[in-house]
Amino acid sequence: MGDVEQMQQQLNAVVMQLLQNQIRKTCFTKCFPGSSYPDRMGKNDHICLAKCMDRMYEAHTIVVKASVEMAQNLAAQQD
Repeated sequence: MGDVEQMQQQLNAVVMQLLQNQIRKTCFTKCFPGSSYPDRMGKNDHICLAKCMDRMYEAHTIVVKASVEMAQNLAAQQD
């Protein structure tokens, strides 16, 4: 594996870690307002977290796709 591929993999890992941290922060704040976390999560807590995480990952996918398309368009304009 070349240096560029290795750097890309490391960058992808960092981006995923940042995304996961942001999702945790956003979803826990949304699903547990007031920073009070129950000893056990109920069904509604699980549903709230699952839906929030799904929306965040979906939004991330849309942003990444749009960014790639924009980068490709810019590259095509420079040719």
